[in-house]
Amino acid sequence: MEYFNLSTITASLVGAGAAYALLKNKINSDNNKSCGSVEFPTNVLKRWENLNNGYSWEMFLEEIREIPDASTFKKHIDNCLSLKLSGNHYESLVQFLKIITTIEKLKSNKNLYYITINDYINENKEILILMKESIQLKDLMNAFFSEDGWINEKELCGDDKSVTYSYRRNGRQLKARKFIKVIDKPIKNVLLRIEELQYFNTWKWYQTVTRLDDYKGTQLVSIISVLSRFILFNRAAYCWTLTYSLPDGSVIVAVNGANNRQSDYELPPLPKQFSHPDIFFHAWRFIPLSPTKTIVISVMESDPKIWFLPFEGFVAQGRTFGARELVLLDQHSTYIKGTEYEDCLEKNPLYKQVDKFLFEKFNK
Repeated sequence: MEYFNLSTITASLVGAGAAYALLKNKINSDNNKSCGSVEFPTNVLKRWENLNNGYSWEMFLEEIREIPDASTFKKHIDNCLSLKLSGNHYESLVQFLKIITTIEKLKSNKNLYYITINDYINENKEILILMKESIQLKDLMNAFFSEDGWINEKELCGDDKSVTYSYRRNGRQLKARKFIKVIDKPIKNVLLRIEELQYFNTWKWYQTVTRLDDYKGTQLVSIISVLSRFILFNRAAYCWTLTYSLPDGSVIVAVNGANNRQSDYELPPLPKQFSHPDIFFHAWRFIPLSPTKTIVISVMESDPKIWFLPFEGFVAQGRTFGARELVLLDQHSTYIKGTEYEDCLEKNPLYKQVDKFLFEKFNK
């Protein structure tokens, strides 16, 4: 398996100058002019949540409550590993988060049994990987569903002034970013463009994704992003991916960073001609408003390792690239028939699940 090869890198470099010129100008442009005829996507989302019992942070916390009997932790962990190997990666992580909650509960109660559980986890590489993945899942779910700590910009952004932007900060450090856009396309049209990562460069021309061999139930990809003629702005990363549906009918596709723990998945070194950002997560949630309209929410957190930008520069850069991504998704998701995505409809059972939900939801 070739993780990064010369042809992939060369293909990614094509058009970099044009992409850089376009996106660089966006960073310094005034993205804060709103279009009076566009309803704020956050308002649309809130209305949908109220009408459809939308999934919430409280619901997630309920799902990851501690296990009833801490002494059964080994059996519970074995079940998590079995779930992952059988293809139920999301469920395995949710179940493992119960172990993490149990550890936290024991620790808060000054019950030293948490040390026994921690020691058991640290002695087994595969269990330790499961724990790290579970923590990443909890972080991205927090970004989607917890309302704590968000700074909401008051104006719409993006090329068409249709995207809301909010972010979290830790002092002068920019943390998670969130973008919301209502797209007048069926959910499958936009979901396909994210779920089928291998075709990213058909609409995000500056990014090439290669699917790698799975590692013991974890789906892995390599990503090359070419944004500039300068190496510092061009990135290479390893990530693991996760797709899952929630009880409210929405679908999440997550790309989670693995750059800082390549040895976990036995991955070779990244190419030196690119910078290597720490990507904690980049995930998209798709909510069908109607058979022909979808809310798309994007959350991300990473350390781009661009040390010379001031905090305001990071905020502006985050706004530009995140909003631009959703605008591009809208612009390049009009058709399925006659595109490379058409064959994916039969190969991936996810889309049949979406069809089933849409039929039950909108054909009562």
